[in-house]
Formats: sequence, structure tokens, C-alpha cells
Amino acid sequence: MEKLRVYFNPACSKCKKLQVLLAGKDLEVDWVNYLENPLSKPDIERLLAKMGAQPSALIRLSPEEQSQFSEEDLLQMMVDNPALLNRPIVERKGAAFLCRPLEIIQEKMPDYDWSEYL
Repeated sequence: MEKLRVYFNPACSKCKKLQVLLAGKDLEVDWVNYLENPLSKPDIERLLAKMGAQPSALIRLSPEEQSQFSEEDLLQMMVDNPALLNRPIVERKGAAFLCRPLEIIQEKMPDYDWSEYL
């Protein structure tokens, strides 16, 4: 059984849909409410490394707002204000991805049949 860790906000509609989507699969899921359990700077850096991405790929700011800050500044902003972290983020053994839109799960986890849900 594959193990996943999903960083989510329980008030987010995409996160709620992902919970339904993953419940129908043979997966062990560790749901982490990142608002109650904020991610540290090393946690976010680890996720970004697994994603092959920069902080700008995860922060909930417009491109215009992002352009006013360095990537290091954006990273620190997410540490200081967890609500700025985009979600849901799915972490697997060797990779992580922002599951937005939800349909990206078909590309990132092709070993599963998602046709019943998407």
C-alpha cells in the first residue's frame, strides 16, 4: 500500500474533493492540516526540492505581488503566514506536487484509475 502525506486546509473545496478522491483508493494517507501544524522552512524546502520548484510555485499571491519579492522572501512569507501556502500538496516517497487542478493527479499518479472520479 502506497503512503501519501497530504497538506490541506479543511475549508478548501479542492482539498475536500481530494479527500473523497483518495478515499476510494488503496492508499495510506496522512492528512496534515498545515494551518494547525505549520510547516517549517526545512519542510517547505524539502517539498519544493521534491517538486523541482521555487517558492513562487506554491505561494498564494498573484504574479504581480510575487514580482515584488525574491524567492527567499516568498519562502519566508509562507513560513510566517501558513495561509499563503497553496494547497492541496500531495507528497509521495520520491516526489511531491500541487494537486491543483485536481485532474493533475492523473498525470502525477498514473498507476491508479481516476476515471470514476474525474
